[in-house]
Amino acid sequence: MQKKLLLIMLLLNLTQVVFSQEREATILFNDSTSIKGFGEIKKEKIYFRVSQTSDITQWSYDMAKGLTFSGYGFSEKYEYIKPDKYSKPILMEVIEEGNINLYRKNSIGLKMGIGVSAAFSSSGNIFAGAGPSLKYDFSSVFYVKKTNEENATDITFSFKSRALKYFSDCKIIIEKIKKREFKKETITEMVYYYNDYCGKEDEN
Repeated sequence: MQKKLLLIMLLLNLTQVVFSQEREATILFNDSTSIKGFGEIKKEKIYFRVSQTSDITQWSYDMAKGLTFSGYGFSEKYEYIKPDKYSKPILMEVIEEGNINLYRKNSIGLKMGIGVSAAFSSSGNIFAGAGPSLKYDFSSVFYVKKTNEENATDITFSFKSRALKYFSDCKIIIEKIKKREFKKETITEMVYYYNDYCGKEDEN
């Protein structure tokens, strides 16, 4: 039992490393100002400091809009978004911005499975054997939000029925959903398509 608890704690600590690592970043505030420095995300909080020698400050949705990571030729943007009218804003990755904004919420959990499991001995050796094992369970949920909406909509859950309703102002997308050219696995492409060809006054 103690070995199982130790393994769970190790995996949970690894989860924190996977999703939180201080990087070059710009914090975005609700008053439209921003500051460059170094930041990371932990448990829906933004941890930020102007330089690597300065103190770390903690920020939430009440004052911060989000955080943009930069460096190595790419950027990764996160914003506080309300997933529904009953919940507080949570940090989501910004995938697409336009007439419809697309956000992704990544999560990682632990699930019990049957297979090869690893155990650590007191001497530091690793032993493998068949039996119950804990596995990482990665998942992503996509949310859509129009510029005039306060809350986002989970478009992954009950994809077809929600997508038909949400994109009802674009006949081309409705047809593609019914023909299964757009489905849950192609949500990103669907939103790109909408922003390129739909939601405009000159749409036929």
